[in-house]
Amino acid sequence: MKLEKSLCYVNLSDDLHRFSRINKELIQHLSISFNKIYILNFHSLRIFSKKKKISIKKNKIFLPKNFIIINIKSSKDLLKFSRNKKLLVIINDITKSIMDFKIYYLLKKINAKLIMISITSMYGSKIFVDIPIKDLVKGYRHFFLKGFYYIWRILTIVNMFPKIDLLLESNAENIKAFNNGISRKFEKFFPFFKISLYRKIVHVNSSVFDTFYRNKNKKNNTKKNGKYILYIDSPFASPDRISREGKLNLHDKQKFYKNLFIALNNISSTFKKKIIISLHPSTIKSFSKSTKIFKTNNNIVVSKKRTVDLVNNSSIVLFTVSSAVLNAVILKKKIISLKTKYLGKHNLKLNEKNTNGIRCPLIDIDKKISISKKKMNLKFKKAISHYDDFINRRLINKSNKPSYIEIVETIKKQKF
Repeated sequence: MKLEKSLCYVNLSDDLHRFSRINKELIQHLSISFNKIYILNFHSLRIFSKKKKISIKKNKIFLPKNFIIINIKSSKDLLKFSRNKKLLVIINDITKSIMDFKIYYLLKKINAKLIMISITSMYGSKIFVDIPIKDLVKGYRHFFLKGFYYIWRILTIVNMFPKIDLLLESNAENIKAFNNGISRKFEKFFPFFKISLYRKIVHVNSSVFDTFYRNKNKKNNTKKNGKYILYIDSPFASPDRISREGKLNLHDKQKFYKNLFIALNNISSTFKKKIIISLHPSTIKSFSKSTKIFKTNNNIVVSKKRTVDLVNNSSIVLFTVSSAVLNAVILKKKIISLKTKYLGKHNLKLNEKNTNGIRCPLIDIDKKISISKKKMNLKFKKAISHYDDFINRRLINKSNKPSYIEIVETIKKQKF
């Protein structure tokens, strides 16, 4: 009997609003291209986690009608759902932590074909433990999340866990590293041993290429002399930071926002433009309460629009650690990196990596700020001259198609 191919997303969140917001175009294109797409809530399958259902009624409003949300409450539920189906499962939500080992085991048991989508292209965190031994006590969450990576990898090699059948990757540097890795080289000499994690890698355009693609096809093309300066918000208390550094200091949060608004006011005055703040989805509720005592300039306003929809009409883009800044790179915008110790050691490292990668000017907002418009414009010009190299290495391939079209076309073509 021929099995029905069913495309699924693994979900571990109780709120699909952010998922739908970030993946808006991909979701729309998948909806058009497939009869059904399943959102499988696997939260109840996680080790050390309480069984947790998500509200189907509350979350289905964020998705097209042919996206079907299913709460998988037990192993039996998954086995029953997979019967007479060949599952193609997008696994971006699953971690390499021991808490998700049961999920990998069950996916192997039902012979699911795994798909991973990696199209942000930002410099990110390592996939294994990357904090000093002295910080392991306060960073126990980080160790719990990433300390089992090598055990997980061994279990994929010995086929107790499934390998990833299809990696859709936008970063050419990553693809080169994967193809030159030890496991891939080992397989070339001993092809019988299928130990490479990624069975097939396809180079696709990045999500930020989609912004460029949309704007170049509009009559109102991207404006280099935009209407405003855009600040891309990043959460003060990101999960990545808390897992490494433990409970955060409220005083540090106040100092961060105080210094941030001093810097925003200064930059606004220097360049004679208003500041638009694009909030990270996780900070929408808390931002106003945290910042109202520092906001003294009416030229600073908060927008509810997506960051990718605000970059086009910006003149300058400011960021700390947000991957959304790459939308500014591909549109050849002027960019300033804002550095602050109050975002923590981990974020400082990420800020340094991304600043050096983009080669944009940097302002330390913890120090007294003195900006020369003339000198800054020279730095902008020098940075923009390096953008093409960055874009070619990390953001685009040669197809000239948006990532969501490439992803859907690639999945449909695969003979799993």
